[in-house]
Amino acid sequence: MSVQASTRISPVLAGSAERSAMTSLISEPEAPVSGAPVYSPEAAGVLLLLILLSPKQPSEPRK
Repeated sequence: MSVQASTRISPVLAGSAERSAMTSLISEPEAPVSGAPVYSPEAAGVLLLLILLSPKQPSEPRK
């Protein structure tokens, strides 16, 4: 049987300067505005106007 020696490791307490430095290294800053498209009610009116003004598909000539 092998004998294992147990050594105690005491925790190291960080000061406020070390804690803030570590936090700034670990944390990721959030973007202030996302790149997602934003809803604009004016776009619905423009799309409806374009649909109404678009040319009709040509019909087959009658025989």
